[in-house]
Amino acid sequence: MPHRVATFLRHHAHSFDLPTDVKKGPRKLSNSKASRPSFSDRSLSSSDTSVSSKEEMAHLPGSIKRLSLGKSTPKHSSKSIPQIQTSLDIGIESPPLVLYGTTVNSTGALLSGQLKVVITEDHVTVDELKMRMVQDIHIKKAFHNHCKDCERKSTELNQWNFSQGTMILKRGEQSIPFSFLLPGSLPASMNGMLSEIQYSLKATLKTTSGEIIKTSHALDIKRAVHPGDRDRRSIRIFPPTNIIANCELPSVIHPIGETNLKMKIDGVVKRDNKTQTQWRLKRLTWRLDETQKLRAPACTKHAAKLGKDADEAKKFMVHEEVRTIGSAELREGWKADYESVDSSIEFEFPFGVKAGEKPICNMHMEDGTEITHTLVVEMIVTEEFAPLGKSRQATPNGAARVLRMHFNVTVTERAGLGISWDEESPPLYENVPASPPTYGQMEAFEGLPGLPDYENLSALGNLGIGESHELP
Repeated sequence: MPHRVATFLRHHAHSFDLPTDVKKGPRKLSNSKASRPSFSDRSLSSSDTSVSSKEEMAHLPGSIKRLSLGKSTPKHSSKSIPQIQTSLDIGIESPPLVLYGTTVNSTGALLSGQLKVVITEDHVTVDELKMRMVQDIHIKKAFHNHCKDCERKSTELNQWNFSQGTMILKRGEQSIPFSFLLPGSLPASMNGMLSEIQYSLKATLKTTSGEIIKTSHALDIKRAVHPGDRDRRSIRIFPPTNIIANCELPSVIHPIGETNLKMKIDGVVKRDNKTQTQWRLKRLTWRLDETQKLRAPACTKHAAKLGKDADEAKKFMVHEEVRTIGSAELREGWKADYESVDSSIEFEFPFGVKAGEKPICNMHMEDGTEITHTLVVEMIVTEEFAPLGKSRQATPNGAARVLRMHFNVTVTERAGLGISWDEESPPLYENVPASPPTYGQMEAFEGLPGLPDYENLSALGNLGIGESHELP
């Protein structure tokens, strides 16, 4: 038995041709070229191994051969990937959706477009083809953070059902027109710190084979409030002093661009017999604040947990965030007059939204969401004593005051050349008169005959117009 084991080992030892130095012991790591086998030895051993491997692979089944070659799947698979032969696309033909005016007096915006169905087969049988316009509201600070019903609210504004039953669509592109008048009370699209409002069109096509094809198109709705005919004027009084500030600023401002504010400060001088007390403007700062208020309601499930006897105030969470979208500081640029009877300080400075802030236009919704803007102006004035009529020889007495003013500002998009859709629509059929207007009899002028009446006009046939003749 031992001699058979030795014979077996000697019989298979020829398939593993190892170098002499490897047989004697473990190979040592060295950088010398002498310890490495020559190129001819390596090529010979590799060729022997490849030949023996080919002989062994010849006796193996086909599946094992493919696994040994590293190909787990055949080149040509019997299963083909299904390709969708029908596609949907929504094209908008109407101008940008802008709601002109406030939510009270706006007539809305007209949306029109076409739903395009592309068929690449001979025909497709459709069971359902419809489209919806949806308003999605995402409350970022909801009543319960881990509740989807508290965080999201979806409202369907309109629905189009283009298929009243089963219909067959042939090869080619089928265009289906649609239109909808957006209500003027809708809030504009926005993405704020507390909530987000989005609008979209969602179309669905369902075939008889069970294939469902969907597509969506986002809509950007804006609001533009037309500025008034006159600028706003306001008066601020600062007791116990006699200072009165008369301000003039526009009724609306825009996210891009600057707007000027004019101010005149009266009552800056108080005169005695020999001296006068005057207020000198040292510094002026302004900032534009954006206030976002959110009233997050509880969903039906969480409202039921509060109980029927719970107060309505407990079913809502009120959040408020304030951020500054523009600011600046002025130390000069005004004109002061302390010598005249009507002493005053006059100046004008630009203000607006800082580039890159992405403000949200003013908004007021029925659910309590409100976005407002406030312009805060602060002036630092110091009191001085001077001889009567010699304001340049003034001496400060150390008294100073901070005059602060707040102005509510309306931030809105630019209306541009667009007007409300109802102002540019053509007249209706019932508004057109039944016949053209009649003209009175005109008398002869400088020997020319007057125009005849309509009843006295001769027929066209009498003039040889419109007659038909047979060819010879």
